[in-house]
Amino acid sequence: MRDIKYSIRFLFLLLIIVGCEDDDEYVAPNTFVDAAFTTTWGTSVDKDVDINNYGSFMDLSNGTTKHEWTIPEGTFFLEGPLPTKADSFESSIIEGAGMVSDERTVHVLFTKGDSLTPIKLHNEYEEYTEFVLPTGWDTETNSSIFDTLRTVQKGAAWVLDYTIIVDVYDTIVADMEIRNLAGSKIDFKSQDVIDLKFGDALVFEDLSRQNNTSRPTSTVWTIHTIEENEEDEENIINVNEEKTIDTLVFNKRIGKFQGRLVSKRDRTEAVQADEETYEIPVTFNVTALDEALEQAGDVIEMADNSIEVSLSSKLVELTEDVSSNFMVEVNGVARPVASVSQNQLNVDKLILVLETQLEGTDAANTVTVSYDGGSTTLKSVDERVLEAFSAVPVEVYVPIPVNNVGTVQKVTEDDAILVMFDQELDPASVMASADATMGFSAMVNGVASVVSSVEVDAADATVLRIMLSEELYRDDEITISYVGPGDILSIGAGELVDFGPVTVVPDEDNILGDVGMFENALDTDWLNTGSNGAGAAEIVAAPIPDIVSDVVPSGNVMHLFAPDGNKPNTITSGTFAFEAGTAYRVKYKRYLGSTTSTAFAKHFFGDQNINDQWNDPEDELGKWQLVEFTFIAAATSNGTVRIQPVPAGVSDVYYDDYTIQIDDNRP
Repeated sequence: MRDIKYSIRFLFLLLIIVGCEDDDEYVAPNTFVDAAFTTTWGTSVDKDVDINNYGSFMDLSNGTTKHEWTIPEGTFFLEGPLPTKADSFESSIIEGAGMVSDERTVHVLFTKGDSLTPIKLHNEYEEYTEFVLPTGWDTETNSSIFDTLRTVQKGAAWVLDYTIIVDVYDTIVADMEIRNLAGSKIDFKSQDVIDLKFGDALVFEDLSRQNNTSRPTSTVWTIHTIEENEEDEENIINVNEEKTIDTLVFNKRIGKFQGRLVSKRDRTEAVQADEETYEIPVTFNVTALDEALEQAGDVIEMADNSIEVSLSSKLVELTEDVSSNFMVEVNGVARPVASVSQNQLNVDKLILVLETQLEGTDAANTVTVSYDGGSTTLKSVDERVLEAFSAVPVEVYVPIPVNNVGTVQKVTEDDAILVMFDQELDPASVMASADATMGFSAMVNGVASVVSSVEVDAADATVLRIMLSEELYRDDEITISYVGPGDILSIGAGELVDFGPVTVVPDEDNILGDVGMFENALDTDWLNTGSNGAGAAEIVAAPIPDIVSDVVPSGNVMHLFAPDGNKPNTITSGTFAFEAGTAYRVKYKRYLGSTTSTAFAKHFFGDQNINDQWNDPEDELGKWQLVEFTFIAAATSNGTVRIQPVPAGVSDVYYDDYTIQIDDNRP
């Protein structure tokens, strides 16, 4: 039963404009004339309806001398009132009504799908009038688009002719086409069977969207087993997509199968959902491949000591223990196979695990694998049983030495020393070791220190976390060394290569991060909130020093120029947290230009002011120097960092690599 959404009581009145005057052409008399109409769809631009449903049309004009509704073939006038729900409206058709009606309100039954079904209104008036009609929606202005319908004078009458276009959705008529991969059509409707080999593919096309106006929105292809009762069927292929063409591959099972097409249209606000099922009138006969199922490709020992045996086709799920059917030999001596399983990602591969695993030294020996062909459970999806094979060479895995790479880092928070390697390390080798620290040694400020623990980092298996027995500080000089043998191995059983002594680099824990590198343009990380006079701030390339030193800037630098009290005020665009009572260490590279004659600049951390003095003997003009000082935060704040040259004289200063960190130097 179809829900009839629309009836005359839901008609919406379109915007009506009463007859207008044109002072140049026409003077309206005292009679009242206007043009107006409405439909089931109200002010909606799209007038959609499904076949065998109806729509209502009402002429609301005043002062007409003639009025007609004209409908096309495939539509019928209905006698109202109409029920809100009905299986059919044929009993309400007005017999002999023809295609034209002079009734003000008409109900029109649509029995033919057509996206351009015309319903014509013809009105005649004694006077000029016009009607403003909504024709769309402007998404930019979020408002309706209007069109003005004007009467046209024909003889003594003013005529309004307007065609309302209704989009009538037809019922779905399912149809399809089958082609081979070369594109040739298969006349499946005139044959009983399509013979296929396992893995063959055919192209299926849903033709339901052609030659009618049903407009399906999705297509379902099903290839299923042949059963007496449909509920017992088992799908071997089930595809539900919006596209009309699909390539279906018959690689799930051998046997005889049938199929069906279900062409569907989703329900919309105006149109009912619809679907039709087409039972494909042919049997798909899928037979096994002609070639044997056999071992194919290299047999390789993996890093985890398992042996991977590749086969020529995918296998069905292995449900029995077949380890006794396999034999691995080293120089002719058997190594018992403990288990055989499938690779879950590549089911054309078998995984063998030996009771006694192979060693890297076995690469110099003759290692082979054989299968006696005695299991019927080792078979392909198309039911070919695995053929026996014998003495297939096994490529033995040789563990790769594990090398230390990258920077060895000390973490400030817990004093852990992080050592990185070029392979993932095996936590099990650490757990199994009686002493995982064996082979590791450390020096702190030139004195040997005890390595208390070594473990694989939980977040990164390429990293070892090494702890020493003493508290460490950021300014300590620490080195780490390793001299084997030791028990820690990689996932592939590789041993650590001797390294060191390697210098441990402390974590900077820089509160400013990259902000203190001065690489971004001014007004990005740093702002000049106001210069007076000739004072200026700029981010520039580092100046070439007059005196060369071992302190070198890393890129762009901040240049602050303040002659005779004319100063800039540079401040970070972001804020940074400072905790009351915490000691902070400030470090930066500084260059005093040759014209500098002042004694210091001010640095602000939140509201706290620290003077950067440059009156020490080593503070030379024209030379890059490393400056370092500490301060204790007087209050907890989330404040900016500010640098300001001081008055009196010339301050011509450059800064780079500005760092603020919690003070962790050795007391």
